[in-house]
Amino acid sequence: MDRRIKFSEIRDAVNAAYEEYKSLKEGAADSRVEASKHDAFGISVALADGTVINKGDSDAQFPIGQILRIPVASILLAQNGVDNLLKKSGVCASHCNGKDKKPKMEFSPRMVRAVSAIEPTGDFDSKWNFVENRMIDLMGSAPQLDLKLYENLKQQAAENKTAEQFGEDGYYLYDDAFKSLDLLLKGMSMKVSAQQLAEMGATIAADGVNPFTRKIVFDGALSQRIVGMMAQASRRVQHAWLVKAGLPAVAGFGGGVVGVIPGVMAVAAYSPELNERGTSVKAANALQYIMNKLQLSVFGSAKVMVEQ
Repeated sequence: MDRRIKFSEIRDAVNAAYEEYKSLKEGAADSRVEASKHDAFGISVALADGTVINKGDSDAQFPIGQILRIPVASILLAQNGVDNLLKKSGVCASHCNGKDKKPKMEFSPRMVRAVSAIEPTGDFDSKWNFVENRMIDLMGSAPQLDLKLYENLKQQAAENKTAEQFGEDGYYLYDDAFKSLDLLLKGMSMKVSAQQLAEMGATIAADGVNPFTRKIVFDGALSQRIVGMMAQASRRVQHAWLVKAGLPAVAGFGGGVVGVIPGVMAVAAYSPELNERGTSVKAANALQYIMNKLQLSVFGSAKVMVEQ
């Protein structure tokens, strides 16, 4: 049996979540990120039909951080297919010769490997164009580079000899370690808003068609793979997140969190204060509250339809 939800119910759930957590004081902002204001808090919901609900500081800008994995995964899936993506984003290639120890570093080795696997090999200007344009296509608008954060991250990586660790630990990359790391840091330094994240998620929910620009961004068959990747990443948002919220979601150190309900909508939120796992406390709680309030879950068998 289909499940029908009124648009007004979603709007009421967003408003209630905002009121519930707007005064929550818990966590601390990442020291590398300059927040516009420490108590900023915004929620944005974008439906697969292009309807948007915003509340609070939904237009506040913050670094996309690890949420960059979503556009990167969509590029790799389009270029390589599912089977090759499993290798290029984290599974040791056959020529690793048994050496694939993960370097201990402040930046995800798997994300560096994923970026290194983007084609064309050796052409980092083209790689960056792929990444930047994919973000624009997914969001329908352009993110902006936080140059100061980018320089700080590069300095941190240089001081910790991050790129050198890949060779020392025998961790296989598909392209130059220094340039791959630099591309990742530049990507994570791009500033977005909760609304842009929600619109990116809505493109995934709408099977690769941006519901705002109507542009076909990727083959719709890839959406379920991207949502599966998000579900795998959800365990990092907070303990038992996927079970509690029933929502595949990805978080970044900038304070953003975005989750997708395939075929229905995306929910995003932002607040700079992070918990010990590096996830926004307010944003994660808000997304979980909205899902529970609406009694929605990706584990549900009913087809969900939104009525105006």
